[in-house]
Amino acid sequence: MWIQYALFSSFLWAIVHILDEHCVDRIFSKPWLGVITSSGISAGIFLLVPFLNIPIIIPQWDVLLICLFTGAIIQLSQVYYFRALESSDSSTVSADWNLTPTFLPVISYWLFGYLITGNNYIGIGLLLMASIGLYAIDKFESKWDTLYLMSIAASIQTGVVLLEKYVFDRSDFFGAFLSITFGAFMTGLFSLGLRKVRVSLVKDLPKIKTALPIFIIIELINWAALYTGQSAVKLGIPSLVSAIVVRRRASFEASIPAFAFGISLVLAMLTHKVDAETKRKLPVKWAMVGLMMIGVWLIGMGVET
Repeated sequence: MWIQYALFSSFLWAIVHILDEHCVDRIFSKPWLGVITSSGISAGIFLLVPFLNIPIIIPQWDVLLICLFTGAIIQLSQVYYFRALESSDSSTVSADWNLTPTFLPVISYWLFGYLITGNNYIGIGLLLMASIGLYAIDKFESKWDTLYLMSIAASIQTGVVLLEKYVFDRSDFFGAFLSITFGAFMTGLFSLGLRKVRVSLVKDLPKIKTALPIFIIIELINWAALYTGQSAVKLGIPSLVSAIVVRRRASFEASIPAFAFGISLVLAMLTHKVDAETKRKLPVKWAMVGLMMIGVWLIGMGVET
């Protein structure tokens, strides 16, 4: 069941990546303002949660503190993510999240005793090869800057996934999910205490108000992606979940580049913006997507504990 949650969340995060890229390119004067707008909208959504009439069991204090810390470092990773989007496109940035699955298998074995099968390793390898292939065939001057920023973000996210697995195994899922989300958006809002942040926000406020419906849509999709992605973490093995799911605010995905590429291609075709160079690269890109599909299938074949 976890793999269905992981794939659905990766599809949702691919949409979020594309919308984030639009906001960084067209709305924000500073890319990290995406953290602030995301936090503000999330706070509003959080206030509506009690109306869902779902029982909320808050974790014990020790686990609650870990949840809040997890949310805080999620936002830290997002600063690097939004900076990377400033100089790259959504497909490339989402491919760079795939650095995470290279760290998790060994750490998962040390901490949780999970033994990943040979097929699982082959699947992870295919996903990484395909995402690197999608990354390599595009040429832009800031490629290595993007890789540097996303390496930091992916390293932070490695810790996020392991912390999530820890708290979900020791508390009620919905209560822990809300606690992590609370820690994330409160960290973003606390940054308003910095004068530089306030000045940049006020400068962009007219454009942000105009684009408010876009930000609301992004966060609603993001919340759905967070819930399904964290459900996958709870039910699955961290290193395998990370190979499929690399999210915008808290986990990881090797399948996101495929979704992001597919959605971007459809949008480009609908708006008649597919140039000759893009058409020339399409067969190679679709081959990389095919490798990703094989990788996902191998990852879903099972794991030993």
